[in-house]
Amino acid sequence: MIKRNEEINYKELNELLSSIGWGINPLSKLEQSIDLSWGWITARDANDKLVGFVQILSDGIKHAYILRMLVHKDYQGNEIGKRMMKELMEMLEEEKLNPILITKPTEESFYKKFGFKREDNGFISLFKWD
Repeated sequence: MIKRNEEINYKELNELLSSIGWGINPLSKLEQSIDLSWGWITARDANDKLVGFVQILSDGIKHAYILRMLVHKDYQGNEIGKRMMKELMEMLEEEKLNPILITKPTEESFYKKFGFKREDNGFISLFKWD
């Protein structure tokens, strides 16, 4: 089951994050991050277990940054990510927001299915990683 902006249980979300090695400590940091979100999409299995999550940060006017797209490792390969992305893209289109994301080269082909492509019109990506 895919839902938009479902009420979040932070402990349950952190368990999902931990399943792929992204657990957050202390939990209050995760709560603050979610509280700053513009929105999110969740995926649950038939037993109501949280198995997928994607977070969206946005100015609410033009841009939406896709953050933390994840599917529980035991559920990967079942098109959950694809279904969440479809719902996410519909949500952003309804609000006329331009999606932006940063991903690993190994995930590029997944996002191309949703119309994403490498930037090649003069814009550059700048990062500072500590």
